[in-house]
Amino acid sequence: MARRIFAVAFAMGAIAVTAAMPVWAGDEEEVPQFAGYWVRTGEPMFEPIEGAKEGEPVARLQVDSKDAEEIMAGNWANPILKPWVLDIVKKNAEDEIALKHVYQADDSCWPVTVPAILNMREAVQWLQTKDRITLLYQRDHQIRRIYMNQKHSDNPEPSWYGESVGHFEGDTLVVDTTGIKVAPMSFVDPFGTPHTKDLHVIERYRVVTDKTGKGLEATIRVEDPGAFNMPWVGKVMYRPNRAQQIEEIICEENNVSFDGATFGPLPEEKNSPF
Repeated sequence: MARRIFAVAFAMGAIAVTAAMPVWAGDEEEVPQFAGYWVRTGEPMFEPIEGAKEGEPVARLQVDSKDAEEIMAGNWANPILKPWVLDIVKKNAEDEIALKHVYQADDSCWPVTVPAILNMREAVQWLQTKDRITLLYQRDHQIRRIYMNQKHSDNPEPSWYGESVGHFEGDTLVVDTTGIKVAPMSFVDPFGTPHTKDLHVIERYRVVTDKTGKGLEATIRVEDPGAFNMPWVGKVMYRPNRAQQIEEIICEENNVSFDGATFGPLPEEKNSPF
């Protein structure tokens, strides 16, 4: 009875947990739980995976400048990059080094696509049910949905977050995403690295315990034959969010920095929805 009451409370969103524990009483197979509040830690870019056979993510250039912390320049010499992608990453890096900021989706009020959204260093709330996992991101209240134990559509409509389907492999949540929209602000990382319509991303999430404590580790595998010479992999880490909530952060109402400068061009709806 206690387990049933717990399951109903969880489904209603009455509680949030971050421990990996089963909640669906009566299921033949119990699955890990990631529900609750997490926050992305570390630098806002993917880390390489030691010993991986695939390529590495684009790394941040170390710039000798008093403004180094503000310069987000990617290493265009990475062998994963197709020539046309290399040119874009190089141009972006040169602009950043020249202190000409290259605007990204998150500082221009655009949705942050997969896999770049994993680099948002703010809170995210996981809502988990048997058939769907919903991710609520603090920044601009972006919402991403992962449909469990389903196949991809034959021709998914391109969208900012693509079509994500998931399943469990032991203690690991595996998420497969295709159909990611190609748009001016649709990048795979904070260096403005573009992609094509064939972008395919596989994420793997599992709860870990290390010297820092409990964490939610996410690894990604990115494949896009039109943009990259080879598949590449990376990882990020989330930690439990002590605040146990997500704040209200509305980008378009806060598009001016402390020095009075405005951010990048904001999205504008051309057609009235009414």
